[in-house]
Amino acid sequence: MGMVTVTTRNEQLELRPFTLADTEDYYDLVRDPSIAASAGFTPAHSLVESEFLLKQQAKLPQIFAIELTAIHRVIGSVGLYERMRNMGEPATLEMDLGYMLNARYWGRGIMTAAVARILRYGFETLHLRRITASCLANNPASKRILEHANFRQYDAVRHPDYAPFGAGQTELFFDCVELNL
Repeated sequence: MGMVTVTTRNEQLELRPFTLADTEDYYDLVRDPSIAASAGFTPAHSLVESEFLLKQQAKLPQIFAIELTAIHRVIGSVGLYERMRNMGEPATLEMDLGYMLNARYWGRGIMTAAVARILRYGFETLHLRRITASCLANNPASKRILEHANFRQYDAVRHPDYAPFGAGQTELFFDCVELNL
């Protein structure tokens, strides 16, 4: 996708590939326990650990940094991940949506705009037939982002108390099969 400009509420964002120059901004994201809990990972404990995680993300061609152009800082990420079927084989023409945003920028419509753009990319450029996503039931903001983007909930699962992600919580599963233009 290269670099794409997205505008929301008078704020310009750029969706672009990650670079190693983003390590400190990325660390601000992945060290935050509230972001990690919602996104299903353990918070990073050091800049070195953050750099390792960033290098892993940078290898994925459909994952993009969200840069707030006014301050030239990465404030989040949005992208499409390979979706696997029950037996471990890749799902043809389907991908999973993933996103995270620095908590200082929550509630400003930034992720809603970024998700809308990445869906357009997925359906129009990658020619996907279905994009899936999930969020924990106790994250109504994420649920609203998905609903605004034309996702529909198709399942809910309560995780056991010993689960590594969402222990004791309900995870909601959504899919989107067309753009809401």
